[in-house]
Amino acid sequence: MAAFNLSLPKVQIEVDRAWRDPILKQAYVGKVGAARAILDRQTTTFASPIQGTGKNAKNLTTTIYWPLSCPGDVVSCSDECVVSTAEPTDNSQDVVLACLAQIGFKESMKRFRDSPLDFDRVVATSLMANMKVLDEYIAKQTILFIEANKGVHTYEIPGGTIAGGDMELPGSAFTADLMTQLMLSAEFSRLTSPFVLDGTNFYADYKKVQAFVGNLDGKGNAQLYGDFPFEFDPINMTSTAPNKTYLLNGSAVAFISGNFWDLTRTEMAPGHFVYKIQSQNLPGIYYDVHEIQACSSNDFVTSWQLRLYGSFELNPLGCDTDNTGILAFENMGGI
Repeated sequence: MAAFNLSLPKVQIEVDRAWRDPILKQAYVGKVGAARAILDRQTTTFASPIQGTGKNAKNLTTTIYWPLSCPGDVVSCSDECVVSTAEPTDNSQDVVLACLAQIGFKESMKRFRDSPLDFDRVVATSLMANMKVLDEYIAKQTILFIEANKGVHTYEIPGGTIAGGDMELPGSAFTADLMTQLMLSAEFSRLTSPFVLDGTNFYADYKKVQAFVGNLDGKGNAQLYGDFPFEFDPINMTSTAPNKTYLLNGSAVAFISGNFWDLTRTEMAPGHFVYKIQSQNLPGIYYDVHEIQACSSNDFVTSWQLRLYGSFELNPLGCDTDNTGILAFENMGGI
């Protein structure tokens, strides 16, 4: 019955051990630049929408409220007794954490009868491999959400064309020289803490500039790039939003996650255990785990199902609903 003798603390120890080993770790490091860029900057805070644990846990809709005060036009002075007509209102938005994705694996008891491998260690590496897939799923979904919520450009870069919400630019434009134009784009869109999320458009030039920063003629370009924090996610951007670069306000997007279960492994039904486990690539993200023991195909097996609960949210819009805090730029190639 070795396959059923799972110790969650031992598994967590094996996860931590593998993460500290530089050789083992490289197999489980996810490409999650886009997700980390958002998680590190988001400012959304409110109580967990999922209240209760164990059998009492349930999915709740949380409503967030904010005041909306849209000033009127400036006019000439008139009668002091005239009552103003502009009046603030309350806006609200419902947030529901749905199951966005799941992934699973199983282990056979018979396999470990003659295997030299330690069961807890094998489970730990399988959990890490599956969590990596979910981590990268979050990164891809982050990019899709950003693309779906891009705002309207109010400043047109010379040589560029606004089409479909994108500022289309020739490939040769994506160098340090474009930084001054991105600054103007940020100014006209009133972005207060902008950063750049990029795939490959700026990547080569940015890396060369960092390498040449010690040269007298390289300091200027490095200073231009230094006007914005840069976040690169070449793999996910190339597959999800090819040729795109985004200029985002730091708090424009948030990913809100939650869990039904806590860190304690609890048996909710005979042979059915539940708990949550922390992502190694995305701090603050936990996955709900369903561990089920069964007899199947003349063997005892244990299966693990990892579930992601969360919601991508746009920072509540103000009076100008076209300004989402996200600007998209597209590399059209050519010279």
